[in-house]
Amino acid sequence: MKSLIILLSCLTLGAAAFESPKKYDMNLFDNPFLVGQWKVINPSPDSIPDDFLSISLNLESNYLFDIHIERKDKTIDSWNGQYEVDGQNLVLGANSEAPQHYSYDVNANQLYLNGVAFQKIQPQHLAGFWRSTEVKGEDVISSFVSNIDLILYPNFFFTIQTYNSKGSNKYRDGIYYLEDNYIYFIYTDGEQSSQYMIDYNRLVLSSNDADMYIAFKRRKLTLE
Repeated sequence: MKSLIILLSCLTLGAAAFESPKKYDMNLFDNPFLVGQWKVINPSPDSIPDDFLSISLNLESNYLFDIHIERKDKTIDSWNGQYEVDGQNLVLGANSEAPQHYSYDVNANQLYLNGVAFQKIQPQHLAGFWRSTEVKGEDVISSFVSNIDLILYPNFFFTIQTYNSKGSNKYRDGIYYLEDNYIYFIYTDGEQSSQYMIDYNRLVLSSNDADMYIAFKRRKLTLE
C-alpha cells in the first residue's frame, strides 16, 4: 500500500494546464469499465503506518482523472490531470513531469492498481428493485412493451424483465456502468444507454437519441 501512496503523492509535480477534451461516446470508448468513481479505504488506520484514511479516484472517458487522499489528520490532498491506458498499464499524470505508471486490472466493480483493490462507488439510492409505472415513447411502444422490472445490484450487475401487451416477456442480465447522468447496460446480445434521474423512490430513464421515457418506482425485492 505504501508504494501506491508514494506514487500518488508525486502527481503534483510538473502539472501542466490543458484544455479539457470532450467526453467520448461510451459505445466507442475502448475501456468503459475504467470509467467511474473508485475508492480504497485504509482497513486499519491505527496500525497501518501509511498516512491515509481513504483514496478516491475518478476516471472519465475523456482521459481525465482526479484523486483525493484523505489523510489521518483529516486534511485532503487533491490532484488531477490526464491519464493513458496501454494494454495492462495505466499512466496517471501522463502530461506531467512525473507520470506515474501502474499495472492494472479491472472488472465491473473492482480496479487493481499495482495489486491494490479499489471498489467502484455507486450513486446513492440507485441499487434496488425497480418496477415501471410509465412506459412512453414510440421506440418502446413499437415493441409493445407494457411493463419492465429492473434490478440494479450494488456490484454493477443488473437483471431486466420486459413484458409486452401480447403476454410474452424477455429476460436479460449483464453489467452496467455510469458516467455523469448516463447509464450503460451491456448484455450478451448488445448494449443500450439512457439518461437517468434518481431520487430515493423514483428512477427515470430517457434518451436524446430515441423517443423513450420510462419511470420506475422502487419495490421491495422478495424471494419466492
